Amino acid sequence: KANRRASVILCDRGLMDVSAYVPPWVWRLLLEERNVDVAALRDKRYDAVVHLVTAADGAEQFYTTSNNAARTETPQQARSL
Repeated sequence: KANRRASVILCDRGLMDVSAYVPPWVWRLLLEERNVDVAALRDKRYDAVVHLVTAADGAEQFYTTSNNAARTETPQQARSL
C-alpha cells in the first residue's frame, strides 16, 4: 500500500549473493550482459548493508534446512559461501 510514510525494506539476499552460487565465468557474463560491475552493485545499489554471519559458523545447533526450502547447503557448504 502506497503512503507518504518513510519506509524501510529489508531483504535477506542481495544481488551480490548470486556470485556465490554460480561459476565465476557465469557471474562475469551476467555482469557483462547487464552492463554493471561489482563496484556498482556493491557500492551504489543499497543505502545500507547489514552483514549477517551464518548460524552454521558458531551456532550450528540453530542451522537448519527444514524451515527454508531455498536453503540446501550443509553447514560446511554454508560456511564456505
